[in-house]
Amino acid sequence: MGNSAFVPQSSSFKTYAILPVKPLARAKSRLARALKAPTRAALVRSIFSRTLDVIAQVPRIDGAIVVSRDLTILELARQRNAITLMESDSGLNPALTQAAHWAAQHLARSVIVIPVDLPLITAADLDALLDRAAEERCLVIAPDRHEDGTNVLLARPPDAVHFAYGAASFNAHRTQAIAHGLIVHEYRSPTTAFDIDVPDDLAWYRAVLDAQVFSE
Repeated sequence: MGNSAFVPQSSSFKTYAILPVKPLARAKSRLARALKAPTRAALVRSIFSRTLDVIAQVPRIDGAIVVSRDLTILELARQRNAITLMESDSGLNPALTQAAHWAAQHLARSVIVIPVDLPLITAADLDALLDRAAEERCLVIAPDRHEDGTNVLLARPPDAVHFAYGAASFNAHRTQAIAHGLIVHEYRSPTTAFDIDVPDDLAWYRAVLDAQVFSE
């Protein structure tokens, strides 16, 4: 398990980012019609590396926890001084629960779940999410652009809700938080709303990259 090299907060209570990563061999299977498996794996590795870069730009995040059963991903994470957890139970929600439990045991006040399919997320987005988390018991949710999925989730405390990623997770997380008496904040930006999930997303992302190249 690596030691975090991220800048610590002055408080003894910490905030950790959680990055769950599927095995690269099964990465982004819904893009199979557009990309072969090695290219999909390379895409995930690229976004993974960029996401760690973005997290490192946010001083209020004390470290990144990478939970995966992919040995390549875990080694890359260790090379970047991230905290690594070998996924103990199959599935996204159990993996997130495992990471949140680790965070809670290590004085975490909050966790921020960041999937590695958000190629445009910025440090400003993460700062804005943290700014909204004003209460000791709260949830900050950044939905996808379809207002269906949960693209980024800040939970305070780490075990504030049971993770409910899957169909309609945005409403599932929000409804559960309200039922538990948590304050719920929503955050929307084009850079958190966009995720790469299906070939149409990939085409749009390529168009964005081309536009950036030609604007420079």
